Amino acid sequence: MTLYQPPPSEQVYTCCVPLKYYGYALADYFADRFPYLEREEWTQKILGGNVTVNERCEPPDYLLQPHDRIVTRMGLRSEPPADRELEVIYEDARIRAFNKKAPIPVHPCGRYFANSMTEVLKIAYPGETPRPAQRLDATTTGALVFAKTRETATALSKLFSQNKVRKEYLALVEGAPKEKLFTVDVPIGKIRGSARGTGENALKPQSAQTDVEWLSTLNGRSLLKVVPRTGRTNQIRVHLAHCGLPIVNDAVYGSAKAEEERFQYGLHAHRLEFDSPDEWPVLAAPPPDHFLPYLLEGLRPY
Repeated sequence: MTLYQPPPSEQVYTCCVPLKYYGYALADYFADRFPYLEREEWTQKILGGNVTVNERCEPPDYLLQPHDRIVTRMGLRSEPPADRELEVIYEDARIRAFNKKAPIPVHPCGRYFANSMTEVLKIAYPGETPRPAQRLDATTTGALVFAKTRETATALSKLFSQNKVRKEYLALVEGAPKEKLFTVDVPIGKIRGSARGTGENALKPQSAQTDVEWLSTLNGRSLLKVVPRTGRTNQIRVHLAHCGLPIVNDAVYGSAKAEEERFQYGLHAHRLEFDSPDEWPVLAAPPPDHFLPYLLEGLRPY
């Protein structure tokens, strides 16, 4: 694995206010749309002159209007290192699919900008507009599809939004399950910032179902095949943590590992299969090397 860390750069973001945020207070808009900072932190940036609306400094309680143009200056920052290797697993006239590495997000977000798949692809394929058909977390590896045309992007977006894509993951977790096959059917809601959770502290919970198959166990960790039946944010990570099987090296829903395992993550998008009359390929992405001992263990008879 080769990690790349860009030199520090000034982070400036420009956007027009989406329709759903018309009438929001400026500080509430930032807290809701960009929850990686708390509302108080966004308020301080607004008061410090780091946010302008239509080239003017407005107070945190300014109510956003149609066509407002917001410029946010986040200062000089260093991005986290990322694995920018591009491993193509399939390509035709409509799509290009990669075995995404980790850590790297799909879009610029949080502290990541140049170290994101869309920015890397702009360099690798100049003249093309990167159009990801789905998203994977920065620390999730595996099959990631980009459409080459706007029409293809629309078609794929419909398949994903209508739950017509069977997504199969491999999850390396701490501990071992009690059953070979089981389904987690527990609602998921927001608990803090962008984090999700279950139980009475979860706000506006939505139904969520995840099918799990236990493949192997080795040295206190297990490899699971996981198929999400719904598409809630962080669904697999939340459901497995709920079962007492946190994904290895998940700093939000589990625990970070030792330095030598810092970039060995436990969730891999292994296979995508499309339910459509159109001819779409079945996409399969080989898992990272640290999964291999568990796959070999799974071939042995109990």
